[in-house]
Amino acid sequence: MPYREENEPGRIARVQRGAEGWLRAIFLEDWSLKLLALAITLGLWFGVTGQRTPATIRLSGVQLNFRLPGELEISNDPPDKVDAILTGSKESLDRLNSRNLIAFVDVSGYPQGTHTVQLTRGTVTMDLPEGVHINEIDPNRVALRLETRVVREVPVEVQLDGKLPEGYELRSATASPSQVRLRGPASHVDKVGKVQTEKISLNELKTNTNLAQASVTLNDDKVTISEPVVSIFLEIGEQRVEKSLSGVAVRENSGAEARPQSATVTVYGERTLLDRLRPEDLQLILDVAEDGSITTRLLLPPDMQGRVELRNTKPTGFTIIK
Repeated sequence: MPYREENEPGRIARVQRGAEGWLRAIFLEDWSLKLLALAITLGLWFGVTGQRTPATIRLSGVQLNFRLPGELEISNDPPDKVDAILTGSKESLDRLNSRNLIAFVDVSGYPQGTHTVQLTRGTVTMDLPEGVHINEIDPNRVALRLETRVVREVPVEVQLDGKLPEGYELRSATASPSQVRLRGPASHVDKVGKVQTEKISLNELKTNTNLAQASVTLNDDKVTISEPVVSIFLEIGEQRVEKSLSGVAVRENSGAEARPQSATVTVYGERTLLDRLRPEDLQLILDVAEDGSITTRLLLPPDMQGRVELRNTKPTGFTIIK
């Protein structure tokens, strides 16, 4: 084909037509998809820039802790939670939770006495992400009373509940250790005369019982108990009664004759033991001291030794015939 030179107006028209097609392809073809892409882009841009924009939040219920002098304790009841107003990026603030934060106040340099402690961003420290700062603490001041810490031992009282079965008795209830050490502000510890165990049920118990772990309670959260758990031993046995037996033989320890030669004795022991005890099973022994004084003791069958107690005799006085 022979070459044909294109004139200037034709070339310009062709360029214009190409530009119009290109613009039409950009703005008119698939316009709905392009609008969606634009919306997503703008949303991401605003989201990122919004997360970096400084923001302020108020976190309620942040735990408040005091760093105390080594020998002092808090004896009043300052608030244990505060509200913290924090400033930082929204991204960092959104990750914070009041349950995971602790506001520390250092009062380790304070002397004994009552103080008003200021809670400001200069006196309160918190473990916060980089870029997050304390703006304000509410309340911004607390009353604090510091007292000397004391340590003292007090007895443990066993608390009992319920009732033993018929025919049984509780002979003793002992705690081990029998005393526990208390620690706390002097004005609180000095008021405590004893501590008590949890209530121990006696229902259905018929024999000696060991309880390895019984909690010790004290209605004062300012005082710490060194042994919050103790062991308890309950001595339980058959109910004991008294019984009088007449015609019990009386003799002097060395074999000398005694006057009178028989007596009435009152003994104390388990009912089933005393039910089978007879006067002929017993002897009343008279022991004469160097000064002439006489003491009495009861000679029992071997299986009753240590289980039956002599309460009294009639007559109460005896004469030794030498």
